Amino acid sequence: MNKNKNGNTGTSMMKSLFFIFSILISCSYYSQTSEAKNAEELITKQYNSFNLKGTDPDISEVKKLIKQSEQLNFTEGTLRGLIMLQRLAIRKGDYKLADNYTEQAEKIANARGYGYKLTAVYFNKANAYLKLKMYKEAKAMVDKAIAISQTNPDKIDRQLWASQKYSFLAGVSAEFNKHDSIVYYTRKSLATVEAIPTGNMTEHQKIIYYHFLIFQTMNMGISCTESLKPPRPDLAEAYFKKALSYSATHPQYFKRAGMEVYESVSNFYFEQKDYAKAVEYSKKVLELEKSNRKVEERLLALGRLKDAYGILKNDEEERKYLKLYTALKDSTDSVERKAIVNDARNQISKSKKETSAEYQKDRKNIFLISAGVIMVIIAGAWQYSLSGKRKYRKKYDQLISKLNSENAVQESETEKKETAYNYAIYSETEQKLLRKLQTFEASDKFLKPEISLNLLASQFKTNVTYLSKIINKSKNQNFNNYINSLRIHYITNKLYNEKKYREYKISYLAEECGYASTQVFVIAFKNEHGVTPSYFIKHLKNDSDIPERTGSEVADQAI
Repeated sequence: MNKNKNGNTGTSMMKSLFFIFSILISCSYYSQTSEAKNAEELITKQYNSFNLKGTDPDISEVKKLIKQSEQLNFTEGTLRGLIMLQRLAIRKGDYKLADNYTEQAEKIANARGYGYKLTAVYFNKANAYLKLKMYKEAKAMVDKAIAISQTNPDKIDRQLWASQKYSFLAGVSAEFNKHDSIVYYTRKSLATVEAIPTGNMTEHQKIIYYHFLIFQTMNMGISCTESLKPPRPDLAEAYFKKALSYSATHPQYFKRAGMEVYESVSNFYFEQKDYAKAVEYSKKVLELEKSNRKVEERLLALGRLKDAYGILKNDEEERKYLKLYTALKDSTDSVERKAIVNDARNQISKSKKETSAEYQKDRKNIFLISAGVIMVIIAGAWQYSLSGKRKYRKKYDQLISKLNSENAVQESETEKKETAYNYAIYSETEQKLLRKLQTFEASDKFLKPEISLNLLASQFKTNVTYLSKIINKSKNQNFNNYINSLRIHYITNKLYNEKKYREYKISYLAEECGYASTQVFVIAFKNEHGVTPSYFIKHLKNDSDIPERTGSEVADQAI
């Protein structure tokens, strides 16, 4: 789902959409006639084992099954493998390779009278367009897929694809934050799948059916809090409980969808401030993740556990899950960075030319000149460094002095609010907005990453221009600087008053105070205080006269 503190409708809906679709694609060609050859049955069972694992299959194994299918003239096995490879290529962002598999599947299906099997191919392609933000093309491809599906002789398959269409449209609506449409299409998708009679289903159609049923029930729960206006947490909880009920009534089908359901339920209870239940369901995510590796879900669960335990003031458990969360996040970030670096190296390697003798000569001359320049720069840099260190230390001392003064003044939060503004210079309407700003500052809502001037103006029931004017007049700041100052003041006080924060990584501190980017956080901190957060933390650790205050002491002062 979303960041731990907030739901994100688009992310939630798209994640669920892609997961459901992968299930539908991977199972859609399972049906076999009683006359199927034993070899074909073995191939089909192998494909099904990929589906049951819930993880991406080994590409070489899929290609092996395609080759065996071709040797047996087993068209369904060939198509199923090509569609699986197409989907894997799309997930990895290799759209050229995906198109290659699309062309192969189209050629085989049309030549052998299996045109209706291309429904899955075109839904895959629509999925690729959606990831590329090519919405018109995605919609056109879905229409093409549905048109093809109508030639499928199996009515149940046609109904399942119809439900998938509505789910897809809900995902597109989420991209544009069209909340009414999200609710409408999600509800229609669920109603469509619920209307399918199960009596004549094959076992393999039941696998698709129950996955769809569970996910769309879960999506309705998400929609009731993130898209329905006003939010209906009571309805959401009812849908979530219904989705969870399948773990008891149909455990064989629920297990495949369980991780996403538990994660969504955990997020729901966290947002409803039922932190004990948020912990309970996040731990269920981790339990399932042991046998079905999904790094994204594990990261979300660990993040929510550290946040929930922090709110519950269980320091030991908070530290435990913080350590696990930061280790995993650093690991995933490192993998992404290595991928970028390797790609860059490959590009450089392709374009690199042999160094000529003339270049080597020029290089030598450049080196000699550069050496002299560098010596001058080093001397100047050494002097500048001394000056910079003195300047940094002065800024740090000023900041510590300010924090000492703030903590020495033992006045209540109410008294501070009363003296925050000179209300005499503001109109009655302006005074109302100022009081709303004070409430906003006290609520820590400025820590939410998605906070914006538009959103705040909407919450205050005023227009953007007027709110911006009030912030400029009362704070001498624009909105962005105002939010930055609130966030930096928040994290600075945490670092100064609570020793445990000094042990956290900069990336976590950035996330804690609402920044999606560590670099933006560092820049904002330096702009506010004149020193970097790393410098501030380092000297806090070294200064023995900095008071150590417990979290409860800090909380007591805030009351």
